[in-house]
Amino acid sequence: MESAAELCNPARGWYQIYNFQAQEKPALEELEWCLHPEDTLAFVMIDIGEYRERPLDEAALSHIRGILRFFADRQRDMILRIAYDHEGRAQEREPFFFTQVTEHLSQLCPLLEEYGPQIFVCQGMLVGNWGEMHTSRFLATDKLARMASLLNGAVGETSFLAVRRPMYWRALHPEACRKRDFTATRMGLFDDAIFGSDTHLGTFGVRPEAEMGWDDPWTAEEEFAFEEKLCQYVPQGGEVLYQEGAAEKRSLAETVARLRRMHISYLNRAHDERLLAIWKGMVWKESGPWSGVNGYDYIGRHLGYRFCVRNVTVEFEKGDGVTCHWEVSIENTGFARCYQRICTWIEWIDETGRTCRSDLSLDLSSILPGETLSGSCTSRPAIGQVYLYAGRKRDGAALCFANETEGRRGVLLGRLDQ
Repeated sequence: MESAAELCNPARGWYQIYNFQAQEKPALEELEWCLHPEDTLAFVMIDIGEYRERPLDEAALSHIRGILRFFADRQRDMILRIAYDHEGRAQEREPFFFTQVTEHLSQLCPLLEEYGPQIFVCQGMLVGNWGEMHTSRFLATDKLARMASLLNGAVGETSFLAVRRPMYWRALHPEACRKRDFTATRMGLFDDAIFGSDTHLGTFGVRPEAEMGWDDPWTAEEEFAFEEKLCQYVPQGGEVLYQEGAAEKRSLAETVARLRRMHISYLNRAHDERLLAIWKGMVWKESGPWSGVNGYDYIGRHLGYRFCVRNVTVEFEKGDGVTCHWEVSIENTGFARCYQRICTWIEWIDETGRTCRSDLSLDLSSILPGETLSGSCTSRPAIGQVYLYAGRKRDGAALCFANETEGRRGVLLGRLDQ
């Protein structure tokens, strides 16, 4: 049976922001007490505006390394944004010459590569107001391509990059756009103005694709259709904003439908409080385990992926010895897929008391939102209970299923009796 409980699974969910200045030694001992116990994500913002006219010095690089190590040691998947401006004054705080930007990126890349496995998403490319890639001198396609190339070389195999607007993604991937093939990219999107206006405060345009180019903004409906396809393969997240006159009129079902269409994996738990308060006052009215759950919790628990075992069959096969053939069907009820490789296995205790396992032929990262897939495996018969487990391939981080459980991470598939 499906549960409506919160699942503290990696690389998804709510986040809170941790701000740092690269020139200042971080007070990490105090920060220990600020970590939200249910978060698996940490949004790490590092301001390098102090270095707009000079290279990063050894102290700054040491501070940044210490920050990344702090969150990695505490098993937080990082959403990392390093930027010149966190005050909305990018044109004052960015370097005058583009060569200084590329030098900073070259200095940062070894650190990003070192901690790449712990960085879920690297947002932006240092530039723009609040690092959001707008109001900057460095957003021409050739400059974006140079910055993306440097970042891809550092984290492109282990982490995801993210750009602020779909038009930037298209400008950097013209061939993929022409072929409508998004399977080979490691670049996603971030949107810090979700629901802020009809165009998400300029994230989208007002003119249709037919009148525009690949690297121009399209209408919101066309951009949503684009994101719906792209973000099957790469993550998207950000912040929601309150829109005067529209926030109260939008139903919970409409809100959920947009977040699901955008394949949202992560959101800021503190912004915008006015809209989050509206969600908390709404109630999910459909029947089932979610009936009566408030909108904030419903949305939070569907951010990213959410796996639920839907069916289990077991058949006994005779040959040289008796074996059990297991078939397990799993649905992803979340807004997005899991973008990292997942191992899944069944586990039981044999007659000698030894714990045994058999790997399921299903990587949960292949299950799209709303899709149900099946995996199989074989085991030898053993009297007792058989459980299903899942863990991230990279580091073994545990994944919890959405099924009702009895105080343990695994899902009870059944009991074999003699």
